[in-house]
Amino acid sequence: MKNLPLILVLLLVTVSLRLEAQEANYARLVVIYGNSIPFNFNTIDNYKSGIRIDDGTILGISMVDSVANLPTVHGFDLNMRTFNGQVTIQGSGGNSLPLSAIEVEATDFSGLGGAMFTGLQPLSPGWTQLVQYTDPLAPPFNDLNYATHQIRISYECGRNGSLLGETSDYYNVEIEFELIPTGPGF
Repeated sequence: MKNLPLILVLLLVTVSLRLEAQEANYARLVVIYGNSIPFNFNTIDNYKSGIRIDDGTILGISMVDSVANLPTVHGFDLNMRTFNGQVTIQGSGGNSLPLSAIEVEATDFSGLGGAMFTGLQPLSPGWTQLVQYTDPLAPPFNDLNYATHQIRISYECGRNGSLLGETSDYYNVEIEFELIPTGPGF
């Protein structure tokens, strides 16, 4: 092939957080590692079969419900979307790929074994749920700490359809994650 290898980079630059309760409660999403994920398609097999990057990103979750007499937090939802509703994966040479070329999967890394994970989800400009967690003992909610409550994010590119024939370019898409506390106060 004359063209440069197809390179795709995901930038996890933005972490969105929404907490709609009292000031004493808090939720925090921490990118422990993996804020830039490169896919380097440098063989024909990569173009045909795609690439999977396991454990590309590790997210830590901290949540505290400090209102003992009126618990408001029972768990959380973790969602993702393309940053600013981007509708295609943009190449530096003016080319584009469909968002469906990339799929994202969340699984338990530590401390969240009881969570419900939705499996592989294609990128989308709208929010897509990856994880739903409810503390089995809530109320009261057992606080979560980012050092012990972590989610692994794995990425697939070109595995749900061959990229053979696509124009070689340096493609880039940013993914935004959103942590939403759940419970009667939300």
